[in-house]
Amino acid sequence: MVRHVVLFQFAEGTTDAQIDDYERSLRAYVAGLDGVLSYEPARDAGINPGTYSYSIVATFTDDDAFRAYFDGDEHKAIQRNTADMMVAKASSQSRFG
Repeated sequence: MVRHVVLFQFAEGTTDAQIDDYERSLRAYVAGLDGVLSYEPARDAGINPGTYSYSIVATFTDDDAFRAYFDGDEHKAIQRNTADMMVAKASSQSRFG
C-alpha cells in the first residue's frame, strides 16, 4: 500500500468557498478511481500555531493506483486551476503493509 500525505498553505484571501470547491473537485475525481482505499482532505484544526492550513491523507492499494491518481489529467487540471490559492506545499509518499 502507498500512503500519500500532502500539506498546503493557502494564500491570504483564499475564501472558504474556494476551499470548498477545491475539496469537492478532489472528492469527485477520486470517486471515479480504482485503488483508492481512503481519501481524507481536511482543514487545519487550529490547535497549534504555524501549521499548514489544509491536508490530504490518502491510501492507495499500490504504486500503480497512486500513479493513476497523481498523473491523471483531471488531477493536473485541478492543480492548475487552484495554483493561485497555494503559497506552500509539502508531500510524502510511503509504502506500508
